Amino acid sequence: MAVAIAGFLLLPVGDALGKFLVHQDVRVLQITWGRWFFHSLFLTPIVLLLYRRQAFKISNPVLQGLRASMLAVATVFFFSAVGHIPLADATAVLFVAPLIVVALSTVFLKERVGIRRWAAVAIGFAGVLLIIRPGAETLRFGALLALGAAFCFAFYLLLTRRAAGQAPPVVALWWMGLVGMVLTSLAALPNWQPPTVEEWGFMAAIGLVMVTGHLMVFWAADRVEASALAVTPYLEMVTSTVLGLWIFGDFPDLYTWTGCGIVVAAGLFVVWREQVAARRSTV
Repeated sequence: MAVAIAGFLLLPVGDALGKFLVHQDVRVLQITWGRWFFHSLFLTPIVLLLYRRQAFKISNPVLQGLRASMLAVATVFFFSAVGHIPLADATAVLFVAPLIVVALSTVFLKERVGIRRWAAVAIGFAGVLLIIRPGAETLRFGALLALGAAFCFAFYLLLTRRAAGQAPPVVALWWMGLVGMVLTSLAALPNWQPPTVEEWGFMAAIGLVMVTGHLMVFWAADRVEASALAVTPYLEMVTSTVLGLWIFGDFPDLYTWTGCGIVVAAGLFVVWREQVAARRSTV
């Protein structure tokens, strides 16, 4: 649990570094490329040492590629979002992704969703509306970009369910980095601006932070029941808030905190109802 908590508290550091580069007028596509390039660079020796040739033997590469593509696009949306809105606001909007998964799972996974979970989804989206505030002066293009990131991340989570068990998590994470690097290379190279030494350093730091955080979470997930980890992803809001205030002078307003609380409560309720349904199916 301690490792999982540390991992989720660490991940927003990479988001903050990305926001800093956006404010330095580095292109979002280049930041995203750097995130995946250094992700792959740091993870490759670990994967090859642990799995050797097995790392290249994955089943259903199309599904793995689609999953990686969704995460890569979500990263582009998220880094674009934090260029317009506070880091904590973008993080709060991203929390709606598991609720989107519930809504989409009825179509893509043919899962049955009860009225209580549908109600939780509706309440969670009401919380998102509090954060975005349509019609307010601050309705912010950035908030819509964050919502786009949440939808892409939800599709990534759906595809992850379909790909469960097809490859070790670390190998799947490695392949996601490779696919993300290829896709963002194709998108970024036509308008490439040579980064400075400092910018290279920041992109390397983003890649290192993200790989380390995800490895910590995966390591913990193999040793702790999923129900125990249900609340830990929401700890990202703590780091996002602290770094947003410390580095960028941003602090979420009352609407954002209220909306975030509603989204988190709805998400935890959905987790609880899924656990109840799973126990009933095994009886």
